[in-house]
Amino acid sequence: MALEDELSCPVCTELFSDPVLLSCGHSFCRQCINSHWTSSKSRNCPVCRQVSPQEPVSNLCLRNTCESYLREKNKKEQKDGEHECPIHGEKIELFCQNDEQTICATCMDYEHRWHKTQPLQQAVKQRKGKLKVALRPAENMLLSLRNGAAKDAKISKYNQSQAQQTERRIREEFNKLQQFLKKEEESRIAALNEEEKEKRGKMKRKISSLSDRLREVEEKMKDDDVTFLQNYNSIMNRAKQTLPDSELSPEALIDVQKHLGNLKYQVWEKMKDICPYYPVILNPNAAPPDVSMSNDLTSVTSCVRRQDEPNPLLLHRSRMVLGSVGYGSGVQMWDIEVGNSRHWSLGVCLGSEERSFVQMLNPENPCCWGLRRDGDVYKFLNTTATFKLKTNPQVVRVKLGDCFDKKGGWWRNVSYFDATLNSIFAYFHLPAGMELFPFVIPEKRSGPLRIVPAKVTVTFEQVEEERSLPERHTVSPKVRWNVLFLVLFFLLVVLCVFVMYHLIY
Repeated sequence: MALEDELSCPVCTELFSDPVLLSCGHSFCRQCINSHWTSSKSRNCPVCRQVSPQEPVSNLCLRNTCESYLREKNKKEQKDGEHECPIHGEKIELFCQNDEQTICATCMDYEHRWHKTQPLQQAVKQRKGKLKVALRPAENMLLSLRNGAAKDAKISKYNQSQAQQTERRIREEFNKLQQFLKKEEESRIAALNEEEKEKRGKMKRKISSLSDRLREVEEKMKDDDVTFLQNYNSIMNRAKQTLPDSELSPEALIDVQKHLGNLKYQVWEKMKDICPYYPVILNPNAAPPDVSMSNDLTSVTSCVRRQDEPNPLLLHRSRMVLGSVGYGSGVQMWDIEVGNSRHWSLGVCLGSEERSFVQMLNPENPCCWGLRRDGDVYKFLNTTATFKLKTNPQVVRVKLGDCFDKKGGWWRNVSYFDATLNSIFAYFHLPAGMELFPFVIPEKRSGPLRIVPAKVTVTFEQVEEERSLPERHTVSPKVRWNVLFLVLFFLLVVLCVFVMYHLIY
């Protein structure tokens, strides 16, 4: 860059073009110096300000130097655009097919002598052709997506439909909550106004009673002298009764604590009636197309075909409706209302590793542990065994838990109860460590199968830090009895050892 700066015109700061020399010794582009003299109306040098009365002469030496510099610069730029072999410094013109790397002619004579090579441009042409072939499926997919014919486009359309329906249902649920809160607010304000009205009525009645008594005494005072003196004592007693109370009773004030005390908790406690908790939520994305599901995802019914947008993904090959969450350990329990239906299936099943589908439900499939009712007969889904019940349950309770056998192994236990009688009528033992999903199968001849909301109880525990020091260190009666038993047992052992020692010796 230093050489290029020396070969640049001071006026345009570009490389000299047709340079001329002034009498002062400075050089400029012919066009640049002429333009400068025209604009300034004087023939002074733009660098040293000396006047140049003579016409500038061509600087041939400087012009040749600039042209040589430009030629070298263009050669260097062309050379930089080519790739050289890092070993031999020659131009890379070949491609080794054995090692799949670019090489020069010297590389082909030595390191790649026995390898199969081809010209660089031919290799590029072949591989670009292969890339175009590889990109063709992606181009077709992109065209299908833009035209709306691909499966992904159908999924996108289905997602839009799901989002719209879910948003509508969310708004409906929040509208219910808002209506409840609005009604509760109006009810509590009405109760407050009613109490204030009652207090105000009592005050009015007291004022009215007091006014009547004052009027009565004043009327008695207008009697003639004899009558007034004869009734003086009774009038005095009546006048004393009209005096107001020296202190007002607290009952005369609004019971504010009744209206504001734990207000939010009391409202929340009442909201539990309209906000049930369901231990199992069904998965609408894993429901077959001939099953109708309730808006709260807790009830299913067999139908000809759902009215909403069909699911483009077939997540399983059976008529199962799966729960949204699988359980791998711990105790879980949920109730399913089957009513008087004589045809239904329910239980737990093992999802696939990809969780994309569940295997076909059949008696030979060992991945399902459930029951099916067909009329008066009950059948285990993974066996051919059948049985009957004296009383058909209307609510089936499914309990999933862990158990420990005598051999020292952990097992999962799936039990089925009649929830009304709380009596077990079927159970399965299966190995632990598997994630099990609840499922129901609404048969075509059955009524709706509905998850029963669980009863939620709230308990309050005192924070340990808030307990007083004596209370924190108080020993429970059960602990005291255990310590006393251990002390007595130790004394008894010592006594037995002492007696045996004396008997022997």
